[in-house]
Amino acid sequence: MSQTIRFIVLNLGVWIFWFYFIGYLASRIPDKFLEKDFIFTKLLFFETDASWFRKILKIDKWKDNMPELGGFFGDGFEKRSVAYGEINQLKQFILETRRAEIAHWFMIGGWILTTTFNPLWAVIFNIIFAHAVNFPCLIIQRYNRARLINVLNKKLGSS
Repeated sequence: MSQTIRFIVLNLGVWIFWFYFIGYLASRIPDKFLEKDFIFTKLLFFETDASWFRKILKIDKWKDNMPELGGFFGDGFEKRSVAYGEINQLKQFILETRRAEIAHWFMIGGWILTTTFNPLWAVIFNIIFAHAVNFPCLIIQRYNRARLINVLNKKLGSS
């Protein structure tokens, strides 16, 4: 096997392992832990009505093209199955957006593993790759949470 192929296989293997490992750990986070936002999952003031995502990022044009892996570990939450009318489903979906967001923040950190065997240019490539792959997912989770919180608040207000 040539050195280039070995290099590519090693980097791919690290990323596949890391994404799987973090996804598995995230699927095991207790729901109770996800009931409140953390400093990095808290929606910013301009995100809360979700219009920023639609107007500036045009999220409605591309979000449905992203893969949905919420149920990958068997006991995960399949987000596309949510019935918007049920308060408990809305609350669960909000928890799951936090779970997914935490997972993607940690997945970005996988580039650190690549520093042990890559030259600087490849580490930089891995940093860019980690962000390019995970940022769209982070944006989708934040957008969904903003929308769901608004729907939930309306439902609770009308109950």
